[in-house]
Amino acid sequence: MMTASEIDTEDFDSKTTDNSAIIEVSSTTTSSVIKQHSNDRDYISNYNTGNEDSIIASASIDSFSTLPEQDTSDGQFDNRDLKVKVDNPKKHLETLETYITFRITTKTTRSEFEKEEYIVRRRYNDFIWLRQKLVDMYPSHIIPPMPGKHSLIAQLDRYSKEFIIARMKLLHIFLNKVVNHPILSCDKYLKAFLTAQPIEFATLRKNRNNIIGRVTDSLQNLASTYSIKQRNLEFERVKDYCNALIEKLAHIDKINNRIHKERNDYIAELHQMYPIFNQWSASERELAPLLLSIAKAVESNALAHQKLIDNVPNEEREYIAYVESVKDALTRRDNMQIEYELTIDELSKRRTEKDQLLESPNSSNRGQNWGNTLWKSESRDEKLERLGQNIPQLAKRSEVLLDRLDCANENLRSDIERWSLEKQSDLKNILLSTADRQIQLYQDCMEGWEKILTHLKFDGVSTDIQTTEKTIST
Repeated sequence: MMTASEIDTEDFDSKTTDNSAIIEVSSTTTSSVIKQHSNDRDYISNYNTGNEDSIIASASIDSFSTLPEQDTSDGQFDNRDLKVKVDNPKKHLETLETYITFRITTKTTRSEFEKEEYIVRRRYNDFIWLRQKLVDMYPSHIIPPMPGKHSLIAQLDRYSKEFIIARMKLLHIFLNKVVNHPILSCDKYLKAFLTAQPIEFATLRKNRNNIIGRVTDSLQNLASTYSIKQRNLEFERVKDYCNALIEKLAHIDKINNRIHKERNDYIAELHQMYPIFNQWSASERELAPLLLSIAKAVESNALAHQKLIDNVPNEEREYIAYVESVKDALTRRDNMQIEYELTIDELSKRRTEKDQLLESPNSSNRGQNWGNTLWKSESRDEKLERLGQNIPQLAKRSEVLLDRLDCANENLRSDIERWSLEKQSDLKNILLSTADRQIQLYQDCMEGWEKILTHLKFDGVSTDIQTTEKTIST
């Protein structure tokens, strides 16, 4: 997971924030529009991916379509030749479905791109398609995870402001992880995802080739029953570390969920306490200012806790998904080794079978006189001929698989080194942000109670309190 300090939110142009309010785009008359504007590529789609000047967006203080400003003072991405930004979510209404699209703004100086800037719109399923293509094309690389299909908070509606903000940020993180990768950023499917207009992109998505996926699935099923003979200790250590890290983060997340539940109960109790002090103040005129101040402090404490709950980003859970993607890459690498070892085993069996046939020249007549049955056993010469064809094919295939495994080891080793460097910063920022949120919570709570002391200068109240304190002390 990319941390807040790594999110590139550079100001591509002032226009990326001008029309930033979320709007609803009705697409119920798409078919008639296509007939009337068959020559305009932007119309032939269930959502617009062209310029957005034709769509009027109402500016609003409550706009949540752009990412919040992040600290980019380190300038670590200033010299990148490919920059992307995900923002400006829009709600589309159709007869059979309602969905959200996000604007993707790309700026690049790479020669393979025809223009320096592209603006397209993509929905969540398009991001899923892109990631699956990357997994199929680069199985030995760590492919960043996608945000979950459903809300991180169970009660959150997937069309609510909070959920769309969270998804938009995570999609921005995912896409920036991809474009910052030295290999993935050069992928042809990524280029199409960033630049293709509706017809072109829809055509690309329809041209499905599931052969790679079927092979990967078969190897995945095979890996569950086959044990690797020669395990790579380097990658085994990484896998053990990932398991330990996931266990720690999952334990922290479990505790956070329990605290989240307890804090909700605490807020409910504070809401019950607030009216009690208000009602009490009506019957105690002398203590009314003090009771009302306490009621106000209780209310401010409830708001502070509610603010913390509403802004919990579930960073631990998101980083668990990222560690799981590292484990997935390790598993795909193991699948390649399994395929290589199975080929070597098959080659060894064929060579052993050939050697046995060569050592037994009299075995050619065995099984041939079974009383004129319909089934005839393969003769010795036929077996030797078949093995003479299979053995060179298996030997060549084993060499190809060994080369592929060596390349996978190098690719994965390079990605793990990059991840190890990023991980230190990621985990540090997760822990620091957790500490900052807790500090802010108790500062807000303290301010609510301190206001009682600063505003309780009413007639007789402070004097009575001081007199009471002196009496108790004596």
